[in-house]
Amino acid sequence: MRDIKVTTFNVKGMNSPCKRSQIMLMLRKAHSDIAFLQETHLRTGRLPRLPSHPDSQWYPSTHPTSASKGVAIAIHHTVTFILEQQLADAEGRMLLLKGEIASRKFTLVNLYAPNVATVSWLVKTLDTVKLFAEGIIVLGGDLNLVLNPAVDSSTTRSHIAQKHISRLHGKLQELQLIDIWRTLNPTMRDYSFYSNPHKSYQRLDYLLTSVSLLSAFSTSEIGDITVSDHAPCSAVFAQDSMVKRDWSWRLNESLLNNVMHCKQVRFHLALYFESNSPAHSRHSVIWEAHKAYIRGVFIALGTKVKKEQQKLIDSLLAQIATAERLNKQSASREFQGELTNLRKQLREHLSQRIAKQMLYFQHKIYAHGNKGGKLMPALLKKN
Repeated sequence: MRDIKVTTFNVKGMNSPCKRSQIMLMLRKAHSDIAFLQETHLRTGRLPRLPSHPDSQWYPSTHPTSASKGVAIAIHHTVTFILEQQLADAEGRMLLLKGEIASRKFTLVNLYAPNVATVSWLVKTLDTVKLFAEGIIVLGGDLNLVLNPAVDSSTTRSHIAQKHISRLHGKLQELQLIDIWRTLNPTMRDYSFYSNPHKSYQRLDYLLTSVSLLSAFSTSEIGDITVSDHAPCSAVFAQDSMVKRDWSWRLNESLLNNVMHCKQVRFHLALYFESNSPAHSRHSVIWEAHKAYIRGVFIALGTKVKKEQQKLIDSLLAQIATAERLNKQSASREFQGELTNLRKQLREHLSQRIAKQMLYFQHKIYAHGNKGGKLMPALLKKN
């Protein structure tokens, strides 16, 4: 059995190409297979190109005029999801997908609840889910409330009356939906959102699933607040529905911009041709073999650079996690300033990686030129 990782993430906008790429980098780093995204801010008829594998599946629900809402479900190309039916509301707050994963019926539900009349909206929406759903339900979303104020809020209070929260609990029990993170972490206190005006932490983002699938979930965690004002929340369940990926090597041209890297490449080229004399082998063999040799040198250099960059990003994420934990325990202006600075550094390093991806895309368009082919139809299909 292979694992599938589901993630819910309020991204606070995806219209900027840089922001979209940052979000995709975070999801790839977290190895997310199914992502429930809220507050995408995408509008109907103005959907941008989403950076993903050509075979990945994107299902957006958008508002026709407002850019303050929007939800989407992204499914990695290694998950064999076969869509049967789709339902979305007109406001870009609800998206329901019904289909199959490895011959098992699943209903994927993504919700972004309003901050006014929250419980009424959720109860009404869950009634819609009940009529639509078949098989196992996996629900992710920003519910804009805490289900258990005593442990899900740093102030142990909620702005919503307990009788209304109890009403919502009754509806969740009716659908047999269980809070995955709280079930796997019954005594832990952690939060997914920080309210700067109220100086308090709350767990507003949830992953819920049917009782029948709960035993398949092995881990669940709340990430750090980095590129958005919410933290991503993830859970992993075992499912034999993954396929093997094929990889092809491509030269990282940015390595040639580094003087030390160029010196190393020249050294290895000189060493290779000195060690392989034409007296012992034909010129054509030496020339073809040197391509494989120098490719290995570039792979080693690229791996080293990638590890160094990843080490720096991991270090920033660890510092953010530490500062976030301290701020949760004792909120202060000093910790909040440190968090803001660390998040800025992280966005800068992520933007460097995004610039390389944009360069590759520009090169692809330039190399294609005005030739006929599948590139333009593929881009038009995405948009």
